[in-house]
Amino acid sequence: MRSSYACSVGGAFAILLLGCGSGPSKSQAFEAIQSGVKEDGVCTLPVELLSHVKVQHITKAICVPKEGAGKARACINALVAAGVTHRMPDTYMFAWPDEVSSASLSDIPAYERRTRGLVYDVCVELVGDLRDGRFTCADARAEKVLKVTATDDTHADVRYQREVALRPMLTAVDAACGTVSRPPGESTVAFVKSASGWGLASAAAADGGAN
Repeated sequence: MRSSYACSVGGAFAILLLGCGSGPSKSQAFEAIQSGVKEDGVCTLPVELLSHVKVQHITKAICVPKEGAGKARACINALVAAGVTHRMPDTYMFAWPDEVSSASLSDIPAYERRTRGLVYDVCVELVGDLRDGRFTCADARAEKVLKVTATDDTHADVRYQREVALRPMLTAVDAACGTVSRPPGESTVAFVKSASGWGLASAAAADGGAN
């Protein structure tokens, strides 16, 4: 009879599934996914839009140039209105851009140096994965296991369906930025079988790293 239990080793939490055969059962896999997988609801901005902004790597901000970036400006303002990020303070705009402040006077003479406010129209906080155009736009949860595929006696891939609830703010973001890429409705996770049974590969790796 198959069963499941939770164990804690070295502070790392893992769901281990007892049983044998060609991978975990769908019910066992679903229980492990619900308990051990942190679902994300991430959207991605259009790639072409990202080419019109400037990342300030040292001070962790994204800036929109004053010239030739109207679409990017509207998009960044929409993200601010949606609470995805926040404008940098006025004092930030009075300082030199990262690429200027880190350069010597011999490389960029004083008379050629301009503050961010003269170069950029707006700068916002570089939160999360925003430098790659990724931001949270939905709430997601595992809905059901679709397929269990055993690759060998101790490894299996489990494909499952996710329920993705898009947040209302996405309508305004789409209008300003262009249609963003939505979170996937399906996901696949790897399982491994140890002496204790079947478990999430990520949890097994965390346990191994803790010991």
